[in-house]
Amino acid sequence: MSGVRLNHIGIAVANRPEMDRLFRILGLSKTHEEAVPSQGVNTHFYPLPIDGLAFELLEPVDPAGVIAKFIEKKGPGIHHLSLTVEKGKLDGLLAELSQNGFTPLYPEPRPGAHQMRINFLHPKTTGGVLIELMEPNDAH
Repeated sequence: MSGVRLNHIGIAVANRPEMDRLFRILGLSKTHEEAVPSQGVNTHFYPLPIDGLAFELLEPVDPAGVIAKFIEKKGPGIHHLSLTVEKGKLDGLLAELSQNGFTPLYPEPRPGAHQMRINFLHPKTTGGVLIELMEPNDAH
């Protein structure tokens, strides 16, 4: 499908300062940090030398939040792959995915980092991979 591209790889971290140090040694610099209270997480973005692609470190700030629960259950590591969808296409794409057996986690998109509208596809319907779909909101 045209208009969809890899945006970032989300990594759940238990020790963000250690990952900061690793990425610094690898020559990657953090360019954006943002709290996402609805997910109980602080996000930290490290762009890669590929246009528009980044690592996103997911630092849990709420012990009851989804990232804290993920780390408790599975340990730190890759949490999701994020795809950017063209503005105005997310709702239609989610409907089409639902009709074809791919289950969104939320009934409606929610606010995410970078003022994006987001939803995830349940990993039980995507071969075990949590996929985030994100779309610029009206402010973009």
